[in-house]
Amino acid sequence: MTLRPLIDTHQDPGSPPSPVVAEALPVLFLLPGSLGYGASLAALTASMREIAQIVPIRYPDLGRILQGQDSVRDMATAALEQINRVQPHGHIRLLGHSLGGAAAFEVATRLLASGRSVKFFGILDTSLMGERSSAWETVSRTIHRIRNNRVTASRMICRAVAKATVAIGREAALARVIEPRANGQFNLTSFRLKQELQEVLRAKAYFRWLAEPKPMLPISAVLFRCKRKKMPQALGWDRAFAHVEVIPSAGTHTDLVVPPYLAMNLNLIQKALSQTYPPAEFPERGGLFT
Repeated sequence: MTLRPLIDTHQDPGSPPSPVVAEALPVLFLLPGSLGYGASLAALTASMREIAQIVPIRYPDLGRILQGQDSVRDMATAALEQINRVQPHGHIRLLGHSLGGAAAFEVATRLLASGRSVKFFGILDTSLMGERSSAWETVSRTIHRIRNNRVTASRMICRAVAKATVAIGREAALARVIEPRANGQFNLTSFRLKQELQEVLRAKAYFRWLAEPKPMLPISAVLFRCKRKKMPQALGWDRAFAHVEVIPSAGTHTDLVVPPYLAMNLNLIQKALSQTYPPAEFPERGGLFT
């Protein structure tokens, strides 16, 4: 296996650090949700460092989104460039969280078409069904996040502004207003507005992607599924993969990778991933995964 370090001298503030990939550990490419690589996924990365070298994928930022790189396929293109720099040869392992499951599917489709091997495809509670939360579910989830100090009133206001702006097609205008403030002396409100606008546009791209036709990939996938009412067991992924293993996971869609659920779900993810580590591929670590 040939691994190359991922070095990005133009890295955006707040993006995950560009890792230097060690030869001793298998690589797992982590495709984040619409929020990007944040504290919760950083905790997951740190927790898995004994079993895998996690490489977080960066999507096009707000500026590139507004320039036209605004689809899940654009996210996949950016991901493939990073994957090929880090691991140009050998088996590829992917783990997608929320929106990242969609981006990972596009990545896997292109890798297989080019003759690459996808050894592991993990999905952290992504649905292909396109269900949207009811008003009551949204309110209930928000109250839960406030009680657990995971969202503030100011962030809720910024998100509401971002959603309203995108709904009327004025996202570029809002970006022009906040960009000078975000790039100059640090302004927390401008920073939050930028992050929320970016997330809303990525979520919009995800729902567009759901409506597009998808091939059936001749590989297996592992779906770590949180409890959802009145939803099919495989959340639609059985139409996209030759086989889908569904593993019930603790927590909800928004907190399955944060404490206290991280510890429970971490064991499930590591067990599924380690089953793809044959001693012949990693003889120096084979004893740990048999």
